[in-house]
Amino acid sequence: MYNQIGSNLVQAPFGVMIPGYLSQTQFLLNGNYYMMDIQNAQQVHSIALFLLNPIPEGYAVCLFYSRYPFDGISFLGAIANQRPSDIFATSFNQILTDQDQIKLVLSVEPINEQITELVQLTNDAQNKLKYGLTIAQNLYNFMTAYNKEVVINGQEVDVLITPANVLQIWLQKLQQKYKENPNFIYKTTK
Repeated sequence: MYNQIGSNLVQAPFGVMIPGYLSQTQFLLNGNYYMMDIQNAQQVHSIALFLLNPIPEGYAVCLFYSRYPFDGISFLGAIANQRPSDIFATSFNQILTDQDQIKLVLSVEPINEQITELVQLTNDAQNKLKYGLTIAQNLYNFMTAYNKEVVINGQEVDVLITPANVLQIWLQKLQQKYKENPNFIYKTTK
């Protein structure tokens, strides 16, 4: 499952566990990035990330992945002292085709607004409500692109004029964005 090249493994302040495989706490260090290769990645549906010890306040461990040809990274999630472990869903089975390998890339970074939302401790009911509201906001943002100003009885009025398949178009775009980044929805703004 894991393919670590060379013996430059270093102990990290965190660990990764993929269901069905041994947990990893040693990674290749490349600058500020901890890395590991995962073979047969299309079979990986979730990744657990956990702290071994507290990290400096104001920082988080960010989890990314890189696909062949490994020239960019995509964000999966983050943990911090406030939320020292989490499980992140992947969409590798939907985005990987002919290549089997990905690289997990982890880094300790200052907490920003997006990371703060991901590492706050909230209960499941709050998470489900927030996720539902974020999906609704995403749909609203999409629909407002169809607003038109028309004049009715001498007054300008905004009306929503949409194609009959507007929800189908939105759903296809939502699914494509999810395939590229399962956490994209948290970037939805008001």
